[in-house]
Amino acid sequence: MVEFGALKKYADVQYLTSSLAVVYNHLRRRSPEPSQAKMFSFLTSLITYIAYGVLGISVPSLIVYILYPAITDDFGFLSRLARIESNKKRCLKSNFSIIDKYESQVKKQGTKTFLHYENQQYSYADVNKQANRIMHYLVGNNEVKLRDVVCLLMYNEPGFVWAWLGIIKCGATAALVNTHIRGKSLLHCIKISAAKKIICGSDVELIEALKEIKSDLDELGIEIFVMGFSDKPLPEDFKDLTKLSLNSSDENDVEARKGLDLWNDNCVYIYTSGTTGLPKATRMAYRRLITTSTLMMVYDMAPDDVFYLCLPLYHSAAFGVGLMNVINSGAAGAIRKKFSVREFWRDIRQYRVTIIQYIGETARYLVQAPRSEEDGVYPHGSIRMAVGNGLPADIWEEFQTRFNIKRIGEYYGASEGNFLIMNFDGKLGTVGRYTPLLEKLLRVLQIIECDMETAEPKRGPDGLCVICPRGKAGLLGTKISNQLPLDGYIGDKQITEKKIIRDVLQKGDAYFNTGDLMLIDENGYVYFKDRLGNTFRWKGENVATTEVELSLLENPQVESANVYGVQIEGKDGRAGMASLILRNDVTLDCPALYKHITERLPSYACPKFVRIKESIEVTGTYKHRKVNLIKEGFDPKTITDPLYYMNDTEKTYSPLDEEAYNHVLSGAIRM
Repeated sequence: MVEFGALKKYADVQYLTSSLAVVYNHLRRRSPEPSQAKMFSFLTSLITYIAYGVLGISVPSLIVYILYPAITDDFGFLSRLARIESNKKRCLKSNFSIIDKYESQVKKQGTKTFLHYENQQYSYADVNKQANRIMHYLVGNNEVKLRDVVCLLMYNEPGFVWAWLGIIKCGATAALVNTHIRGKSLLHCIKISAAKKIICGSDVELIEALKEIKSDLDELGIEIFVMGFSDKPLPEDFKDLTKLSLNSSDENDVEARKGLDLWNDNCVYIYTSGTTGLPKATRMAYRRLITTSTLMMVYDMAPDDVFYLCLPLYHSAAFGVGLMNVINSGAAGAIRKKFSVREFWRDIRQYRVTIIQYIGETARYLVQAPRSEEDGVYPHGSIRMAVGNGLPADIWEEFQTRFNIKRIGEYYGASEGNFLIMNFDGKLGTVGRYTPLLEKLLRVLQIIECDMETAEPKRGPDGLCVICPRGKAGLLGTKISNQLPLDGYIGDKQITEKKIIRDVLQKGDAYFNTGDLMLIDENGYVYFKDRLGNTFRWKGENVATTEVELSLLENPQVESANVYGVQIEGKDGRAGMASLILRNDVTLDCPALYKHITERLPSYACPKFVRIKESIEVTGTYKHRKVNLIKEGFDPKTITDPLYYMNDTEKTYSPLDEEAYNHVLSGAIRM
């Protein structure tokens, strides 16, 4: 029997065997000269003696390791994956949801700190009591019933957590609404959820956002509850949920959620821009949440960990990978209202944070901050790990060493997707590894050749997709199966259908279309290359070009609009740029355009650059061509069309000349 455990235990042999593997792989390609054969024989004998005689590793184990060096990492990953799958099956079999998991933590360690926030601590029991009061009030007053939907519009704060927990304890679904959106986009998100209630934070800007669409909400019969305390009186018809639930019972009660189907019923809706149009709500069933809440088991998350939650809790990153894993592991979460470079490390030290979460942009902001003697120095020793997605390769090493982070847990996934790829061994610049063994056992990922302009998969004469060889970038598809179902979007089924690629390897199979350009190298390492189609990413948010184009077309100056993302040197993601055709005899009114767009879109979605054109190139099916525009970027030295940049200081779009262009690149003009 091959002792895989011994191989992992005695890691010293890795250096020796890798040397032998190099020689072996070189010689097996051609007939060796007698002298080379003798050298190979000598090295084999020497390393076998050291491995077997000194380290106690048998020859069969050694041979397996030489021929397949990734074997130990694969089995380590598979063993953790098996734990996650076993936990999911056990929970589903016993009808054990994330609510039950939380309540079991209350029973087990109720006095333990669950949340840190603004110098205050809230125990597992404290949060549970608050959630129960909300649940008892909403159910007791017939405000919420089983499988109803309640929109949650709150910034990061403990109230978000107990409001969400209170909603799902009612047996209802919580729709986690993006706090940045306003106007038509906000109304759209509420309408598609089919919610009849909204729980809103007490922040003035959130209340004002709902006041703007209050008449529309009244027509839909939607009630608004406000959580938290405010110095100002609430607007008419806004109910104070904190006061209303104050005298409700704080005891657990499973009756309200009896009858939930953990496989099919939805726990939360998370909104995503997707690839077209207005925001879409992706379903997250209880089944999926069980899996999501155990992902950090791969990185051995434990009760003594403290997870820093500064990314928006309405996103799947902070909510799923962060908060849900805090609950599952019985750890603590340190919440900040929003990410702040100035306060980041202060919080880490104050709350003795062991796990931080990043998106590529936040990591770069931290690295670009002035150096300090306190960098990497913590009262609790070091940061055990940083987990997140989009960490640029050019700052990876500096980020890890400068801030004394023991481990990087880069991952790749989508809110609406059905599979997550995780970097298990810390390989710089990769989102994970998909070795031949994992490919054989899991059969989940396919890199599909696609048209770079249309993002459509290419197919062979047999109608099946053309699969990229190792080392070639293509569209990533993840297999949809009974084990990995696709929850999809709520509403029109055709919206979900558009995200499915059918007949990939064989007739009748189906894969989730990630819309991302990925590459798997010869060693199985997976790399994110770029986004495809009509979506780009900026400031950690997905921007749907169609939504921005529609907003621009509402402006009386604009005849046609083509929106795309352009790269700014030294910045992560792509900044929005709009190529516009103006109506006849119209001169661009820059302040009016600025006012128009900022009133309709969140800041991250507003075009940072504008290009005025005489015509816009289209495809044979009248779709805008974007590839050449993306390549041309926003450089005034190579573009003769009038160019403008978004000037937030002057609240206008200002001409983009070479001086302004250089200021954008240097960071003097902030985008």
